[in-house]
Amino acid sequence: MNRASGEAGSTVLVIAGRSIDIDTAIATAHGYPAVTVTRYDLPGPGPAAAITADEIARTHKVRSRISHAQRDWFIRSAVDAPWAAVPIEAQLVDADPHVSGELYDRAEALYEHFRTAAPRQVGVAKISKVLHLKRPGLFPILDSKVMAFYRLHARAAAARYPHRGRRAMFWAAIRDDVCTNLDSGALPLFRHRLAQSESEQVRRIASLTDVRLLDLLTWALA
Repeated sequence: MNRASGEAGSTVLVIAGRSIDIDTAIATAHGYPAVTVTRYDLPGPGPAAAITADEIARTHKVRSRISHAQRDWFIRSAVDAPWAAVPIEAQLVDADPHVSGELYDRAEALYEHFRTAAPRQVGVAKISKVLHLKRPGLFPILDSKVMAFYRLHARAAAARYPHRGRRAMFWAAIRDDVCTNLDSGALPLFRHRLAQSESEQVRRIASLTDVRLLDLLTWALA
């Protein structure tokens, strides 16, 4: 990762092969809607093994467009979902696709619980926006814009894990970027700079998970 002359300002975050320098990333955070962070993110994941009507309402701040009927389906489906296998504090960096029977598989089972029984017009975007809220360090938000931005990298990730039998692995591609930006120090520096901001709104963004911080920047680049 670039750290020209050892200057913090030269450190860049890399997202799906694109680079964004720290100062630009900070400017992006300043422009991010405060209401989204306050209403969607900051209330936290709520009850560990249930989805509430209030939580579905929160997803509207990230344009989930979940209807009342779909809300009721999420609430019903959550009752017997395998939540216990996926801790609230689970992190995507710990979900190694190489390792069978561990966090990656348990996260996939939780996602598949909803996907396989989903009614019409409930797809990956809506499910991911709900699951990110419930396990914010683990599940990326996969709306159409993020998926288009990551598509080539997701296909490349799938090729590295042929035993998974997937054409595209978005979690794995995003995980690669989280790991890269943690290892380079770019993501910790970004979080530190956010936490030191004079703006309370920006300081709140510093509390978001690594996955969510990269999501915020992906939207800026896409």
